[in-house]
Amino acid sequence: SRRPGNAMVVTVFSLLAVLASAQEKEFSFKTYLLGEWNVERFTVSMTTSEMVPVSTGKYVFNADTETTNIVGYWSPDEVEDEDGLQAKIPVLVEFDSSNTGNFKTGEDEDVLFSFYFQHFNGPWISHGEWNGQTSAFYQFNIVANDKFTITVYPNPVQEDAEVTIYSASRVKSGREKTFFEKYGSTMMMVGGFMLFQQLKGDGGRAAAAQGG
Repeated sequence: SRRPGNAMVVTVFSLLAVLASAQEKEFSFKTYLLGEWNVERFTVSMTTSEMVPVSTGKYVFNADTETTNIVGYWSPDEVEDEDGLQAKIPVLVEFDSSNTGNFKTGEDEDVLFSFYFQHFNGPWISHGEWNGQTSAFYQFNIVANDKFTITVYPNPVQEDAEVTIYSASRVKSGREKTFFEKYGSTMMMVGGFMLFQQLKGDGGRAAAAQGG
């Protein structure tokens, strides 16, 4: 029959699996994007793989009180407006669903890219056309709750081309953490300790049986 220790270990890891699955199913780009993000821009040479820092700035995203969309701005550190203040370029993120829509920038609300987030046993990813100054494709990776990257590839990709990477980190706020964020690591440690204790006990009993 199954021993109580084994049952407890199975229960703990089953709960962790359920919680992890719930976290994936609950993902909403609309919720994820809200807040302030510090952004670093790099270029990477396709020939040398050298990564060079180019610029920094920040995105600020807020819920639109009149629609289901997100409004905000992009503020590059090195650009000032006509009054000598740090420039704020308007951003509008329109949503068809919580994970699909269009990312628009500027006073004319030009579409920078359309997004459709999916995941296949890995991070949530969106990719498609990037409507920048030159023809390109992008890949948007949700690295963690507080980090994402956007990689922009020229189209077509030439041997001596440069790839642009935007690396964004969330500015910490008082956002209430989810149950898994609060207690997931503790539960993993407890589950691992219980499993270790169980394996150690099984090894001791096996040694005692051989000695007897």
